[in-house]
Amino acid sequence: MCRLLGWASRVPTTLLDLVGEQDLDVLTELSRKHADGWGVARATGNGVTVHKRPDAAWDSRAFRLWARGHATDLGVAHLRRATMGLDVGIENTHPFTDGRLAFAHNGSVLTASSLDRLVTPEVARLRRGTTDSERYFLALLTRVRSGATPREALRDTVEEIAATSSFTSLNCLLLTPEELLAVCRFDPTVSQEDEGPEYYDLRYRVTDDAVVVSSTGWGSGWHDLANGEMLVARRGTLESTVIPRPGLVAAGR
Repeated sequence: MCRLLGWASRVPTTLLDLVGEQDLDVLTELSRKHADGWGVARATGNGVTVHKRPDAAWDSRAFRLWARGHATDLGVAHLRRATMGLDVGIENTHPFTDGRLAFAHNGSVLTASSLDRLVTPEVARLRRGTTDSERYFLALLTRVRSGATPREALRDTVEEIAATSSFTSLNCLLLTPEELLAVCRFDPTVSQEDEGPEYYDLRYRVTDDAVVVSSTGWGSGWHDLANGEMLVARRGTLESTVIPRPGLVAAGR
């Protein structure tokens, strides 16, 4: 289980300038619990770059330097808390990437191997770790490489996993060179153990300068992304759209 943060900003900005010193400190403090790795991704001209470490952000000089010294107008950050006995290591640290897309997940698909049938052998060869989250990404990537847009691939992958696998949450961020996509999808009937009832809520805020989406636990001025909704924010224009779960009209969700 993890914490997520994604943003699209009018101009390239550091994480510090995006959220401010106080909120950055609060976000970083969450890594005392979510201490099993941190990772960041930023969009480039035609792909993404990822930087990650299997240690706690609060105790990481590399994280402090990145948060204060690397500016981007489209980015993702992830704090990992390992679950289900999964190893702590760079290969299991988010975001996962193929160089074109970057993906970060908060939650668990309770039987990771149930996702293997959604991944082609060619794409499966990219797997380096043991997490359900990396398999989730590879299932999405399989659809992209079959011709789906990232938005279509994310939507359809979420729907198929939700229909065929037991899960706590499929909440995720997907970064492309053009867009930030965020999905809120969790099973409210599954026990969240020691977490509060809002642990899997995903929130967003829109200003003239940035669109920011985040897990709970820090910051203020948020709107809730409803269970089943997808947020899409365009690079440059900051045009943002909230898309309801397929098959549900906005008024009935």
